[in-house]
Amino acid sequence: MKVILSLVLILSIIFGLSQSQQIWDYCSDNNNALFDIQTLTATPNPPIIGKPVVVNLNGNLESDVTAGSSTFSLQYYIAGAWRNLPTFTNDVCSIVSCPVKAGPFQFNTTINVPIITPPGQYRGSLQLVDQSQQNIACLVFNTTMGYSFDY
Repeated sequence: MKVILSLVLILSIIFGLSQSQQIWDYCSDNNNALFDIQTLTATPNPPIIGKPVVVNLNGNLESDVTAGSSTFSLQYYIAGAWRNLPTFTNDVCSIVSCPVKAGPFQFNTTINVPIITPPGQYRGSLQLVDQSQQNIACLVFNTTMGYSFDY
C-alpha cells in the first residue's frame, strides 16, 4: 500500500510540474521597461476552456502613469502554421484607475475563457506603453488550452 501511495504521489508531482510551467516571458525588446514584474501567475495553468483564469500581477512601477495603451496580439497553431487572430488595443486607464503612482503595484483580474475557444496551442504578446509611448512592459506567452477532461 505504501508503494502505491508513493507512486501516486510521485506521478502527481511530475504531472503537476509539467502542467504548471511558466507560460510567459519578457519580449526580446523589453528595453527600459517602466514596470519590473516580481510575480505573474495564471490559475489554472494551463488555462481551461470554458473556465475562468485568475491572473495575479505584482511588481514595481518606476514612474507615474497618467495614460497609455495596451496591445494584445494572439496567434493560434492550426494546420502546421501559426495563424493571426484579431489584435486588441485598449486604453490602460480603462483597465486600471489612472494616474498610477510609481512604486509597488498589484493587479488581479479574472478572464473568462469562452467555451467556444478551440483547443490547441496559442501564443501572443502584450505591449503596454505610457502617455509618452514609453515601454511600461512587453510580455510574450505560449500555452496550450484544452477542456478540463484533457488535463
